[in-house]
Amino acid sequence: MPMNRGTQRAVTLSACALLGATSLGAQDSLRAPTRQRSIAEDLQLFSQVLNQIRVNHPDSLDTHALLMAAIEGMVSAADPHSYVIPATRLDSAKEAAMNAGKLYPVPISFQFVGGAPLVMSVAAGSRAASLDILPGDELVSVDGRAVAAESSEELDLSLAGAKGAPAQLMLRRRRPDGSIARLERDVIRERTDDASAVPAAVMLDSTTGYVRVTTFMGDKVADDLHAALGKLEGSGMRRLVIDLRGNGGGRIDEAKRIAGEFLPRGAIVYTAAGRKTAVTDTGRVQRSFWRSERRYPIVVLVDNGTASASELVAGALQDHDRALIVGRTTFGKSLLMQTFPLTDGSRMALVVGAVRTPCGRVIQREYHNESRRAYYRDAGEADASANRPSCKTDAGRVVYGGGGIVPDVVLRQIDAPSWLAQAGERGLLLTWSAGFSSKPPVSSLSVDALAARGALDATALADFRTYASTNGVTIRTGADDDAVLSQSLLRMIAYVRFGDAGYYRLVALTDPMVHSAVDAFAKASQLTGPTGSP
Repeated sequence: MPMNRGTQRAVTLSACALLGATSLGAQDSLRAPTRQRSIAEDLQLFSQVLNQIRVNHPDSLDTHALLMAAIEGMVSAADPHSYVIPATRLDSAKEAAMNAGKLYPVPISFQFVGGAPLVMSVAAGSRAASLDILPGDELVSVDGRAVAAESSEELDLSLAGAKGAPAQLMLRRRRPDGSIARLERDVIRERTDDASAVPAAVMLDSTTGYVRVTTFMGDKVADDLHAALGKLEGSGMRRLVIDLRGNGGGRIDEAKRIAGEFLPRGAIVYTAAGRKTAVTDTGRVQRSFWRSERRYPIVVLVDNGTASASELVAGALQDHDRALIVGRTTFGKSLLMQTFPLTDGSRMALVVGAVRTPCGRVIQREYHNESRRAYYRDAGEADASANRPSCKTDAGRVVYGGGGIVPDVVLRQIDAPSWLAQAGERGLLLTWSAGFSSKPPVSSLSVDALAARGALDATALADFRTYASTNGVTIRTGADDDAVLSQSLLRMIAYVRFGDAGYYRLVALTDPMVHSAVDAFAKASQLTGPTGSP
């Protein structure tokens, strides 16, 4: 009903009075500190607001929906990682089917950043690994419908379906040059439990071994690594590169078992603490191979995709002077979370503690004194001198945390050129490589032979440029661009012919960052291990 002149004037005057009271309150606050409010007073305030909405708001509102919105906002305000799944968005029947193994997941790990689901990693060994889906890609829609989930747990369940059934994902990608691409990918639902978490175990030269560990999920990661190390040691390995780039973590018990490959029994891998004493824990190596086998120099290669349990391993080896950390600052997430059922059937996942490295470093990035946008934007970006918390290793070296594990040797990240991003987005690298790899002499070459070639010849590069041009992508010319294009195509050829194992083996043999890690052994050899001797 429209307001009459008197009613309108009354409302306007009330608004002015309220503004005036606010102004006076602000002036008063300059003269005296604000008194700490009690929980009882704040609950009374909340009740007052809810009652005013119920009495005065013109719409018919669902009181429970309002309360759930307040609860979700309260939990979200606590930290960037806690969340609530309302009962109305839970599908208990589908969850039971998923837990029983009757449904299959989309083999992509997502992290919600600022309310948007971003790709963290694509499972090694999955068919999705060849689809040019990159960390940082934002999931916009699934099968033509906007994403309704608000947490990674909820999203994983909503994406699950029948074995082999495709899910049509629409992704949004911000390229290094700032331009935006929208990508449509048909991802097959599948499990990769049988795929090894160590897809590459390679001798880089007569004494240098290399292992790539892609995840700490599953209960066979440590077993896979142990078998790979045994193979390399049998081939004469005397020093080791462990590649944890892009390893998003997983099970904390696997982190302890993996640390036991290189640290003595009883060595601390991490400490955990929270408000409740039940959260307090000291993770120690329970079974060790250190004394009998593994006393050789180690370099651990990391980047800003190294997260969670993989950060614990990198931090423990660094704190005990067992390994030199090389690469880029890691992601910086190391929190303990616990799920609590709510009385209406909703579920709350809450941060209940933080995990530290053996010397006491906090791995988790600070989130109280910056915006959520800055919290996610700055992952892995700060350097060791930016007022970061530090502590000393067993041998007295100063190491830094407070936002990931800071490497001992920092390597510069080189962004891919925009033309390479566009070629990958359109699937040109994969489709061209599939045809090219079936032709002689490439069709008869092993992965090692491909790596030994080092580059494709000018005829092959010209052929790809022509193919790309007919598909709307112009490839720049020049020695640097030739080198980038040749390396990218060789990796894709190895993937097409030999799968994940071939791809990771070629990376191990040709990646400049792996070569930089090998160069760091002069410094790694100077470390003293946890027993005090090299």
